[in-house]
Amino acid sequence: MLVETLRFGRLEVAEEALIKFPPGLPGFEHLKRFFFVPLPDNPAFVWLQAEADPAVAFLLADPFLFFPGYSVELGDQEKAFLEVSGPEDLLVYAVVTVPPEGVRQMTANLLAPVVINRRARLGLQVILGGSGYCTKHRLFPDRSDTVQFSRACGS
Repeated sequence: MLVETLRFGRLEVAEEALIKFPPGLPGFEHLKRFFFVPLPDNPAFVWLQAEADPAVAFLLADPFLFFPGYSVELGDQEKAFLEVSGPEDLLVYAVVTVPPEGVRQMTANLLAPVVINRRARLGLQVILGGSGYCTKHRLFPDRSDTVQFSRACGS
C-alpha cells in the first residue's frame, strides 16, 4: 500500500510491515497502525510512522546502546497482551525528543519504552512504574555532567 508521510514523502509499505498498537500510543489513541522508517547508516535510531496520519512520526532509539544498564521488566498482563513467547520476540525502544537546542541535547524517555513483539507485530508503550527512570535522560551528556545514568533524571 502507498502511505503519505510528511517527513518521508510517499512510501510503499507492505501490510505485513505494519505494527498494531491496539490501545494506540498515549495522546494518539486514535492511531492503531504504525511502521518503521529506518535511518540509513544509523541503526541506533528508527522512525515509527503512523499509517493513518502523515504528520505523526516518533523518533525512537535503541536504549541499550546509550544506557547499557537499562532494564525493562514486563508484567504478566503486558507479556500476554503482546503474545510474548520469549525475549527474542521483543524489540524495546525509547521515544526521543529533539529540543530546539539541537541533537546534542536530545533526551530519551526511559520511563515509558515502546515494546514491540516483532513476530506478532504487536506494540505497546509501557510505564515502568517504580523504576526510577524518567522521561528525559540525555543521550549525549556533557563531559562536565556529574550525574550518572544510574537513575538520575535530567531536567
